[in-house]
Amino acid sequence: MMELLKKQTKLLQTIDRLQIQAGKDNRVRRVNTVLNKMSSAKNWGTKGASSVETPLTIRARELRDLYNGLQLTGLSNDERLDVLMHVKWTVKEFECILSREITELIDRESDLLNRGRKDGTLTGLRQRLSNLFLQFVETPEFNPEALHFTRVPIEHTHRPLVKLTKK
Repeated sequence: MMELLKKQTKLLQTIDRLQIQAGKDNRVRRVNTVLNKMSSAKNWGTKGASSVETPLTIRARELRDLYNGLQLTGLSNDERLDVLMHVKWTVKEFECILSREITELIDRESDLLNRGRKDGTLTGLRQRLSNLFLQFVETPEFNPEALHFTRVPIEHTHRPLVKLTKK
């Protein structure tokens, strides 16, 4: 009886672990799908007769590429710093709480990389940075193409991190 209980417990733990992993995989796939749709060319005419790159889709593609760069693992310190600086320059175009937080996290990670910290100790910081930059990418004030992918109209959402301030 005790052996059966142990086996059942292990199987339940395995199921829980697989559900958690599936949830993470689904989130990554959902985010990538939305980012790819934002950055895809607009098709005009019937059956995609002409495909048009607009400035908005080009901007969305640049933001998608920066987000994907933040997600990369196995980069050298110089390559990672290069990605971080590109993200910082992009975010600094706007003055708001969200951009300041992203900039602070980038500065913190750059400092830790320059001090020689291992990648494993930076996992939490990188996750926070990725989540904040994804929020940046999904905000219509910074990525106008994101307006077409919002579920709730902008005027009905509370977004304290996005209030733009004058420079």
